[in-house]
Amino acid sequence: MNRGGPRRPARRPRSLRGRLVLALLALAAAALVALDAVVYGALRGYLAGSTDVTLRAVRGRVAHQLAEPGADTQLGNDVRLLGASEFYLQLRRPDGTVRELVPRLRDPADAAPDLTGPLPKPGRGTPVTVGPARSDGPDYRLLTARVRGRGTLIVAMPLDQLQGTLRRLLVVECVATGGALILLAGTGLWVLRRGLRPLEAMAGDADAIAAGDRTGRVAPADADTEVGRLGLALNTMLAGQRATQDRLRRFVADASHELRTPLTAVLGYADLHHQGVLALPEQRDRAMHGITAEALRMRRLVDDLLLLARLDAVPTREREDADLAVIARDAASAARVVAPAELLTVHAEPGVVVRGDPEQLRRVVDNLLANVRKHTPDGTPARVEVRLTDNGAEALLTVEDSGPGIAADVLPRVCDRFYRAAPAQSGEGSGLGLAIVAAVAGAHGGTIDVTSPPGKGTRVRVRLPARR
Repeated sequence: MNRGGPRRPARRPRSLRGRLVLALLALAAAALVALDAVVYGALRGYLAGSTDVTLRAVRGRVAHQLAEPGADTQLGNDVRLLGASEFYLQLRRPDGTVRELVPRLRDPADAAPDLTGPLPKPGRGTPVTVGPARSDGPDYRLLTARVRGRGTLIVAMPLDQLQGTLRRLLVVECVATGGALILLAGTGLWVLRRGLRPLEAMAGDADAIAAGDRTGRVAPADADTEVGRLGLALNTMLAGQRATQDRLRRFVADASHELRTPLTAVLGYADLHHQGVLALPEQRDRAMHGITAEALRMRRLVDDLLLLARLDAVPTREREDADLAVIARDAASAARVVAPAELLTVHAEPGVVVRGDPEQLRRVVDNLLANVRKHTPDGTPARVEVRLTDNGAEALLTVEDSGPGIAADVLPRVCDRFYRAAPAQSGEGSGLGLAIVAAVAGAHGGTIDVTSPPGKGTRVRVRLPARR
């Protein structure tokens, strides 16, 4: 029973190209609308200013003409000379009568301004806008003036041309803005489609790889572009991941192979016991000794595997000052107890201190000395040296012997995990000794160098950063 309610359908991933185009269009639309508003406001202010200048000029000229004798005869011609033919001129006499001046200047069918409301005071320099007397008329800009002995002059100029010009500008701006956005959308989609085509191919390749195609790689692109660098980085990452997976598979296979031998031996001894073959006490003692030896071998192998796993996950634990000379002497003393007949000498300079894990560094020396015991004849001289480089920047740990050495074709792989030159046999090492040395050195920021001149033994040198 599904208690969580109906499942929501999976959302399709939104297209990056679509989001970029929408963002581009939104920014472009905001910029164009702002530009249109600035142009509209500037033209409106310019036209309104020109209208007001003309209106003031007409008011001054008409007021001056009205103040002179015989004004009625010359008024029409003078107003026509001002370049306007649609002015509304009205004179309100002191006795309350109203007279329209030069009515022939206007079309009688045109709506007059609405003068029912309060009018500006005579002589005021700033015109006001009033509506028409009928709903089908234009707005007017209006001024008043006091004419001595005549009354109050009302001068109004219709704004139909101004408003018509602004309407045409608004239509032009809307069409131009819409066309520009459409052109920008088409061009942007084309450019983004070409630019993001390699990225889309990479996304398809990545989906195929996520679906199980472990041998695939993303499509290459121009390395000089961001997409090309991304593809190169992805291919490098995929190659590294495949190499890591291959190493992991080999590691697991080798570990399984190494563990199979002691497990088979233990099960063999147990099977002999169940079959009753081990009837004599000495037979049972040999079987128990074999089981103990194989169990110890498995424990050492598991410990090595756990150490390598910890080094891969967390390279080092808490770092502290470690005296490499003291560690080398302690390891050499333990090696002499295990093999008293070995000819082992130690030359360690005092004060060779590194920052690291003393236990892991001791494991490095123990593994190198164990390799000397395993791979050289009894009585082969060996030497351990600890010193600083000439500039004091690095600590050098060297373990060398005078044994038969390592074959040239084997030398490049001696630090590989589970690698051994000879086939695995019971009682031999697991092939993890030098691998652990290399892992510990790398975890401490150091390196390992293995050299083996023909017939001159083997030298393993570990370089570690010295504490200053």
